[in-house]
Amino acid sequence: MRLGVADYLLKDDIQRLPHVIARTLEVHEARNAREQAIAELATSQRRLAELAEHLQTSIEHERAAIAREIHDDIGGALTAVRFDVAWIGRHSTDPAMQEHATSAVDMLQHAIGASQRIMMNLRPPILEQGLVAAVQWLATGFERRTGITTRMQSSSETIDIPTDIQLVAYRTAQEALTNISKHAQPSKVDIELSDKEGVLTLEVADNGRGMDSTVRDKPKAFGLKGLQERARTVGGWLDISSRPGKGTSVILSVPLPSPSKSAPGDAQ
Repeated sequence: MRLGVADYLLKDDIQRLPHVIARTLEVHEARNAREQAIAELATSQRRLAELAEHLQTSIEHERAAIAREIHDDIGGALTAVRFDVAWIGRHSTDPAMQEHATSAVDMLQHAIGASQRIMMNLRPPILEQGLVAAVQWLATGFERRTGITTRMQSSSETIDIPTDIQLVAYRTAQEALTNISKHAQPSKVDIELSDKEGVLTLEVADNGRGMDSTVRDKPKAFGLKGLQERARTVGGWLDISSRPGKGTSVILSVPLPSPSKSAPGDAQ
C-alpha cells in the first residue's frame, strides 16, 4: 500500500482478474482526469490574474490620458472664457450686463474647480510628491468634505517605493475612504502607512457600522474585489476585517523589492 498498490489478487481467485483490471483502469483514468482538471484550473486562474493586471494597467493609462485632456483642453478653455467674461463685465456700463457677467464668472469658476477635482481623482499630480503626501492629501480632503475626524500616521516622512506599488496603495486608500463615506457612518477614521521589515502596509480603519461577510461576498461587490485584484498585480494581498457595529479595517500588504546589497567596487 505504501508503494501505491490499490488492489491485489490471490492465486485461487484468478477469475476476478478482469474486474481488478477494469477497476484499476477506472482509478487511473479518474486520477488523470483530476490532475488535468487541477492543471486547467491553475491555467485559468493565471490567465484571469493576467487579464486583471492588464485591465488595471489599461484603466490607469486611460485615466492619465483623460486627465491630460481635461487639463489641456477643457481646463484651459474654461479659464480663457472666464477671463473674457470677466473683461466684459468690467468694461460694461449696463448694470444688468455686469450682473450676468458676474454670475457667469462664478459658474465658470465652479466648472473649473469641478474639472480640477475630476482630474485629480483620475491622475493625482500629488503622487509626484510621494505616497505619504498623497495619502495625507486624501485624508485632509476626506475630512473637509465629510466632517469626519481623520487621522493619518506614517512610519516616516517619505516612503520610497516603485511607482506601481505607490499607485496601488493610493487607489486602495481612495476606494476605502469612498466606501466609508457611502456606507460606514463613522465618527473617526484612522489611516496608518508603514514600510517596516520590507513590507508596505496601509491600513484604513473606521469605527462605523461595519458589515458582515455576506456583504463582502455579494456578486456585485466590485469595489472590494477590485482592490483585491489590484493588490495581486503587485504581489500583495488585501485583508478586510469587519463586524456589524464594530467598524471596518482594510489592510493592504505588499512585499517591497530588496535594495541592492552590492555597492560599486565590492568584491564578488
